[in-house]
Amino acid sequence: MIHVIKEMLRTVDETFCVHSSFNTERMNDYPLQSPQSIGLSLPDVASTCTAQNDVELVAASMDGDQDAFAQLVQRHQRRVFNLVFRMVQKYEEADEITQETFFAAWQGLPSFRGDARFSTWLYRIAYNCSLKQLEQRKRDKALQAAMQAEQTRIELDEQAQAEAHDCQVLVREQLSTLPAKYRIVLILRHLQEMTYEEIAEILTMPIGTIKTHLFRARNLLKERLETFERGLSTRTRG
Repeated sequence: MIHVIKEMLRTVDETFCVHSSFNTERMNDYPLQSPQSIGLSLPDVASTCTAQNDVELVAASMDGDQDAFAQLVQRHQRRVFNLVFRMVQKYEEADEITQETFFAAWQGLPSFRGDARFSTWLYRIAYNCSLKQLEQRKRDKALQAAMQAEQTRIELDEQAQAEAHDCQVLVREQLSTLPAKYRIVLILRHLQEMTYEEIAEILTMPIGTIKTHLFRARNLLKERLETFERGLSTRTRG
């Protein structure tokens, strides 16, 4: 049955897509055509005759008559497409949802009780399928936004790590140029995380001298880093 529905929809698609002036980008400006204007001789669905025909075709379809259901597809597919397109505003999606609607209708025929017209029941299915697609679109957009945000966070983290690494390399390079008495106190205090007492014991110096060396070492390292940064900025501008 699926191939019958696809073939019916494909045939009508070819009918109104064969004109080169018709394309998805212009769909919003293209007046949706009536079934008669695309070469389908379909009676008015509001007429008693059509309503009766629908009842007969539905009954036959419920008995497994695929040809009867194919006639229902031919009769209603354009109106279903128009309804769906006005909701989703995308031709490709509307085409897929139209097919999904008729698949669902064929599978759901045993549940059709005839309390409402077949067309009403069919359009309700099309409406629900359209809503499902719109909800899926929202979820897809939310997922895409979340993935983009995560990618941005990762890139920023990587950039921050790279900058931190470069900074550490620079500090170590400038540290190596300091006089030994200043370099050693910075290493023991900030890299080895020792206390003043421990440093004083290792270097056999008074704690006051250790603090003085640290003060001068920090200022000297700061000056050299600033000098390096100014030189780098000058080269970049040049």
